[in-house]
This record gives sequence, structure tokens and C-alpha cells, in this order.
Amino acid sequence: MKLASVAIALCLAAFAAPLAAQEHTPSDAQVAPKKWDVERVRCSDLLHASDDDRASAVMFYYGYLAAKTNIRVIDVSKIEGNIDKVMKQCEASPTMTVPAAFRYALKRPQEKYDRPQEGSSAPSK
Repeated sequence: MKLASVAIALCLAAFAAPLAAQEHTPSDAQVAPKKWDVERVRCSDLLHASDDDRASAVMFYYGYLAAKTNIRVIDVSKIEGNIDKVMKQCEASPTMTVPAAFRYALKRPQEKYDRPQEGSSAPSK
């Protein structure tokens, strides 16, 4: 009976550890209830959002950053692939800001000279 209790405790610990690691601390980008500083949102914020919220946020950033860089024509056939690149960048660097992840992930291959440091808000040169 004692062995069974130990086995159950080990199983519970094995499942609890990943769940605890997935806990998300409040974002410093949220400056007030329902108000966010869009330049400070981190990839971890995006990764921990619900599927619907993440989809809305990604499309917001797609348009927001296109407008900031004066892009007037968007090839809609590339949106899904570009978003996949951004999400992979976010998974690799969860402390990176979302705008920096977009900039880094969507650079042309010859421009990807250096991977940004964890926690940076912009790609390093």
C-alpha cells in the first residue's frame, strides 16, 4: 500500500510540474484594465492567450506593423506562412516583444544576421 501511495505521489508530481511551469505572470504591457502598450507585449503574452485572442492579436499586429512600415499592399497568400514564422520565433524567444518577433521572423534570409538576445525588444545588429 505504501508503494502505491508513493507511485501516485510521483505521478501527480510529474503532471503538476509542467502545469506550474506554464503559469503566466501578469504582463507589464497591460498599463490599465483593458489597456495595453502594444510595443511592450511579449511573445509569452501571445503564447498564453486563448486561441481566439491570439488569432485576433496576431492579425492586429500584422496590420499595425504593416502600417508602421508603410506597407500598402499585403499578399494575403503569405499571411498564414508569415504568422507561422512569427509564432515559431515567439516559441523560441518568449521574452521578445511581439513587434520584434515580427520584424525578426519576417526579414529576408540575407538580413537574418544575428538572433536577438532573450528579453530584447529589437533584433541585435
